Amino acid sequence: MSVAPPLHPRKARFYELDILRGLAAIVVVFFHYKHFLLISDAAGFDYAHMPFSAVLMPFYLYGQFFVELFFAISGYVFFWLYARAIEEGRTGPWGFFVARFARLYPLYIVTLLAVVGLQVAYRSLYGEDFIYNEDTPLNFVLNVLMIQQWLPFAEQSYNGPAWSISVEVFLYALFFALCAWRLNRIWVLAILFGAGVVIRILSDPTVDFVRGVPSFYEGGLVFYAVQALRKPAHAPWRKRLVLALSVLLPVLWGVSYARAFHPINVLLEPGLFAAIFSVVGFLYVVMPLTLLALGLMQDHWRTAGLSRDRLHKISWIGDISYSIYLIHFPLQLAIMLAMARLPFAERAQIFSSPLALLAFMAAAAGLGWLSFHYFEMPMRRYLQKRMRPALAPSSGVR
Repeated sequence: MSVAPPLHPRKARFYELDILRGLAAIVVVFFHYKHFLLISDAAGFDYAHMPFSAVLMPFYLYGQFFVELFFAISGYVFFWLYARAIEEGRTGPWGFFVARFARLYPLYIVTLLAVVGLQVAYRSLYGEDFIYNEDTPLNFVLNVLMIQQWLPFAEQSYNGPAWSISVEVFLYALFFALCAWRLNRIWVLAILFGAGVVIRILSDPTVDFVRGVPSFYEGGLVFYAVQALRKPAHAPWRKRLVLALSVLLPVLWGVSYARAFHPINVLLEPGLFAAIFSVVGFLYVVMPLTLLALGLMQDHWRTAGLSRDRLHKISWIGDISYSIYLIHFPLQLAIMLAMARLPFAERAQIFSSPLALLAFMAAAAGLGWLSFHYFEMPMRRYLQKRMRPALAPSSGVR
C-alpha cells in the first residue's frame, strides 16, 4: 500500500461509505418487510413464513440495528466534511442549515404527507392505522418540525422509520454547537460516546432517541483515528492494521451472521465471545472496526480489483439509500390499500412468496432512484439557489 496522505474533504467522494450506507438501508427494509404479515387475528408471529428465511433471518430479526450504522456513517462524514470548516468560521449556522435542509426536507415532507393521506384511507377501511397507531395532531406537528423523537416517551408515528431522521437533526445541531465552540476534540467525543453507550444500555429498549449519540460520536472517533493513521509516519502501523482487519472483519461478520440464528443472552452466556457477538458487541466493536477498515482503505482497493471507477459505478446504491429508507413504508401502506379486499390468509400467502419480496425491493429501489434523480436533487439545487443569497461569500458550504 502506498503512503496515504491525510484525508481532505470535498476532493473526492467516499464511495465505500456510500455503498455501505446503501446496504444498511436495504437491510432495514428487509427488517420492515414483516409489516405485510403482522396484520392477523392469530397470536404471535412465525418468522418461518418470511421469504428466504433460511438466509435472511438475521436481517428480519436484527435489521433495525443497522440504523445505528447510519448514525455512525453520518458521524464519520460530518467530522470529515464540516468540523474544521465550522471551527474556523468558514461554515456558519445558516449555511449548515441550508445544506442539511435542502438535502433532507423535500422528500421527508412529501413522504410524511403521503402517509397522512394513505392512513386516512386505511383507517376508513380497518378502523385503525397501519402499524403506527400514534398518528395524533400533536405528533403531526412534531413530525413536520422533525422533532418527533425529542420528547420523553416519544412514540413512532406517521412515516415511522423517519424517527431516525428526527434524531439525526438533533445530532446535527449538537455537532454544529460543539464545532462552533471548538469542543470537537477527541476527549470530548470520547466522553459523549462513553456516556451515550451507558445511557443506551441502561435505557428502556423502546426509547429510540438514545440510539443516536453513541453511534454518531463513535463515527467521529473513527474518523480521527483514520486521520492519525494515514499520516506518513504511521505507514508501517497502518499496513499491519489493515492486514489484521482484512482477516478479522470477515470472521466477525461471518460469526455475527451465524450467531444471529441463535440469539445470545449475555446474562446467561457470560464471556468475551458472547459479549462481542451480542447486539452491543456488534454496535460498538464490529461496526467501528468496519468503518476503520474502510477509512484506511479509502482509494486503495487496487489489489482487490476495485478501482475508483468501479466503486463509482456501484455507489448509486448509496445515492438512493435515503430515498429507499423514507419511501418503503408509504409504499407498503399503498400496497396494503390496493389489496384491502383480500382476506389476511390470501395476502399472507402472497407476501410469503420470494417473488413478492423481490418485487417489493425492486419497486422500492426503483422509486428511490427516480426520487433521487428527478425530485431530491432538483429540489436540493432549487432550495440552495433560493436560500443561498443569505449566505456569506466565504461560507464554504457546497
